[in-house]
Amino acid sequence: MNIADFSEHIVVRLAHTDAAGVIFYPKLFEIEQELFERWLELGGFSVRAMLDGRLKPTPIVHCDADYLRPVRTGDRLTARLMGVEIGRSGYTFVWNFLLDGEVALRAKVKRVAIDLEAGASTELPEAFRAWLEQTQSRTNRIG
Repeated sequence: MNIADFSEHIVVRLAHTDAAGVIFYPKLFEIEQELFERWLELGGFSVRAMLDGRLKPTPIVHCDADYLRPVRTGDRLTARLMGVEIGRSGYTFVWNFLLDGEVALRAKVKRVAIDLEAGASTELPEAFRAWLEQTQSRTNRIG
């Protein structure tokens, strides 16, 4: 992932598409998850740290996508983190997926930090919040 603008190039593979050869909606969120993991790594964090308890996990609590143009097998997309909204316990990312310089897909994903023992939301850890704020300052504020 390019740290300057949180972008990455993606080639749409056959496994990303449905029988018509168009990107299948759950596959878009698989791609978003991979981008999210790369973003974590840029900030010095990891999903592994979330899974083994060193960092509060932030599972997805809401996601939606807009399909503005057909995206087919072999298309080359540029995925770019366009904005971040930060709350007390959660945050939302908006990703644009550009095809030939135009937005073809947009994904909006909200994650919330949880306390596994209490089974409830919890405040975002300070260092993680700082990485979110740094990211927000280099993209856009949404909300």
